[in-house]
Amino acid sequence: MNRWALVLLAIPLAIVNSGCSGMVSGSTSAVQGAPSITAQPTGQTVTVGQTATFTVAATGTAPLSYQWRKNGVAIAGMTSSSYTIPAATTADNGAQFTVVLSNSVGSVTSSVAMLTVSAASVAPSITTQPASQTVTAGQTAMFSMTATGTAPLTYQWKKNSVAIAGATSSGYTTPATTSSDNGAQFTVVVSNVAGSSTSSAATLTVSAAAVAPSITMQPANQTVTAGQTAMFSVAATGTAPLAYQWNKNNVAIGGANSSSYATPATTSSDNGARFTVVVSNVAGSTTSSAATLSVSAAAVAPSITIQPANQTVTTGQTAMFSVAATGTAPLAYQWNKNNVAIGGANSSSYATPATTSSDNGRQFTVIVSNAAGSATSSAAMLTVSAAAVAPSVTMQPASQTVTAGQTASFSVAATGTAPLTYQWKKNNVAISGATSSAYTTAATTSSDNGAQFTVVVSNAAGSVTSSAAKLSVNAVAVAPSITAQPVSQTVTAGQPASFSVTAAGTAPLSYQWNKNGAAINGATSSTYTTAATTPADNGVQFTVDVGNTAGSVTSAGATLTVNAASSPLQITITQLPGGSMASSYNAALSASGGSAPYTWSLLSGALPNGLSVNIGGTISGTPILAGSFSFTVQVQDAKGATASSPSLTITISNGLLASDCTLYASPSGSSGNSGTSPSSPKSFSGAASATGPGSVVCLLGGTYSFSSTFSPPVSGTPSSWIVYKAYGDSPVYINYTGAPDGQVMFRFNGGSFPSNPAYLEFRNLNLDGQGNALDGFYCSGSHHLRFIGNSVSNTGGSGVSTIHCDYITADHNLVSHNGYIPSNASNVSWWSWTSGISLNSSQWFDTYSGLH
Repeated sequence: MNRWALVLLAIPLAIVNSGCSGMVSGSTSAVQGAPSITAQPTGQTVTVGQTATFTVAATGTAPLSYQWRKNGVAIAGMTSSSYTIPAATTADNGAQFTVVLSNSVGSVTSSVAMLTVSAASVAPSITTQPASQTVTAGQTAMFSMTATGTAPLTYQWKKNSVAIAGATSSGYTTPATTSSDNGAQFTVVVSNVAGSSTSSAATLTVSAAAVAPSITMQPANQTVTAGQTAMFSVAATGTAPLAYQWNKNNVAIGGANSSSYATPATTSSDNGARFTVVVSNVAGSTTSSAATLSVSAAAVAPSITIQPANQTVTTGQTAMFSVAATGTAPLAYQWNKNNVAIGGANSSSYATPATTSSDNGRQFTVIVSNAAGSATSSAAMLTVSAAAVAPSVTMQPASQTVTAGQTASFSVAATGTAPLTYQWKKNNVAISGATSSAYTTAATTSSDNGAQFTVVVSNAAGSVTSSAAKLSVNAVAVAPSITAQPVSQTVTAGQPASFSVTAAGTAPLSYQWNKNGAAINGATSSTYTTAATTPADNGVQFTVDVGNTAGSVTSAGATLTVNAASSPLQITITQLPGGSMASSYNAALSASGGSAPYTWSLLSGALPNGLSVNIGGTISGTPILAGSFSFTVQVQDAKGATASSPSLTITISNGLLASDCTLYASPSGSSGNSGTSPSSPKSFSGAASATGPGSVVCLLGGTYSFSSTFSPPVSGTPSSWIVYKAYGDSPVYINYTGAPDGQVMFRFNGGSFPSNPAYLEFRNLNLDGQGNALDGFYCSGSHHLRFIGNSVSNTGGSGVSTIHCDYITADHNLVSHNGYIPSNASNVSWWSWTSGISLNSSQWFDTYSGLH
């Protein structure tokens, strides 16, 4: 075929070349061609009021002419390669547009382009808001929403109000999250030609890294019958989501991917199969222990082993029928009355409703069934007799007397409708197995003496309780034996002495106390207290004879030692040691005479603040104010005698040594002084300006006046604090003389937290707001401050107040007479609250959260 094609093609080419060579070579005109469409007009979709443009592309000998048509009708003036309709109306919906192209050679008509006109645009409305998401660090989070409105809708997701590049669909998946993404807010703006709508914010919560799974409840072994299913389950903890894969004999089970797994119907070949489950999450996986499946043989039809028995009851009573059967579980039961199934009677026993005379002679059967078959019991007859008569006791049980080790028998006689039941009780507690008309006790003991025995007689009509019979158990007498001998006593002349003895033996026991072998008249109990002793009683021997019906015993002798009367009670201490502020103090008081033990108390005056006296005679504590404190104490002895001390004094110094001080200041000091010695002190502000890390400013006694708030100009460092302390034995007073305009005396406020001044300590200062200052010490935004052993008084707000501060120490400070509104306050609201020490709105300076 190919060879013939070549021959046929060659012949006309040869003819053209030979016959037309002169004409072709002399021609200069282009080849003529009819129009041909290369790009058809396409259908358009617009909204009412919009325009639509249709275009066509074609080749062919120019010039080409165009005529657009609508529904086959030429549109006047529409003679170019494109056509734009006027504003569309609903009547234009479905219109068909074509274009006829023509030239000198011919014409061609385009394919149809349809115009679809939809209703006016509707602005977007969000129908499902994006939901907050919780993921673990490293996971991605997916947000989605749905909206209605005229298409096309455009979407722009934002994170914390900033547009997310490329997030322009109805759903957005974050990159792998980090802890810094925790709390980020995600919104989406939905837009179309009619407007836009912004969603509510969805919060992204990023939790810490995932925790690998841990199995808390292993799958349990299961036993089923062939044909039944078996259920295995597991419980595990770990970061969600947890994934599960159950395995049978270490082979994964398809689709078994939840925390429980139910097998298909089992067969004998499943017997012994081992089931495990692998629990996994992003942090790892763990495999459970194996649970074994035991599959027993096919079901065995029921067989009744105990038939229901005939029952006899009295009218109004219920009757109970029961059956026992074997066979493969589960067994089902259906009781019948005269061969009619009883609704709801589906267990191995059946209790009738209250019987009537019409139930007499009824036949009861039960059908027992399982998957393998069924069995019907033999019939049990119900006999219903006339109404029962309640029991009545005709002979009460009688009281019994026995000797320990013997038994006792009680009996009762009663009438009433049979059967009668009996329940004997001992001290109102039912005696197990004592259910006949007579009862014999076990061998009695002395603990049974006085026990009360009753019997409850019952039948279907009611019950009656007998009167009580008392059991008296006489013990075999045991001679007395002394278990605790009388103890020798030592007293002071004028005091009595007490002796006691403890003995065992059969009661009653009798006692007779003897003094030097002679019976003491009236001393016949287990204890004996002498009259007031005299020196003549010293060395006397006391014994006691204990007796009963079985014999008697005499105790060992107890010696009475009588000491001469003690000397008068008096306090012997006359001087107490001094102490230092903020340092532990301990001093012992002493007394002589009287009768120990002693009890101490403060009688008058006042101890240094921070010290107290305990009843043992020790003055202790940590003093918080310097000065000399005078007081008296009182001691009381065991007999109630008291003695008072002379005036005692404790002097508390501020504890400073000259070697501690790097700068000195005084009320009369000058900033021009060197401040390096007490003789050349600076002013308070001058010393403060000269401080540096590690400085100790020693304030000489006297009164310093602040006319405005003082803010320390220099901060210490973590290893070198700056300290302001009282120096010497004279107290340091700092009075505020400024106007009552809500200012504080000391301010630590460098701006937002954390800021300076910081690493500062103030000790043993007496601040007086004079009714003008708002607070004594006030911190806002600072940190590492210590206020120790200071007193603050006469302020409108707090003694020590902080807000947005951390590492604050306030120890042994005394705040008094604060919280009033000055009559000439410029702004009353500044004095609207008060407290002694207020530590508010804590910040944290380091990784340890909370106020320190």
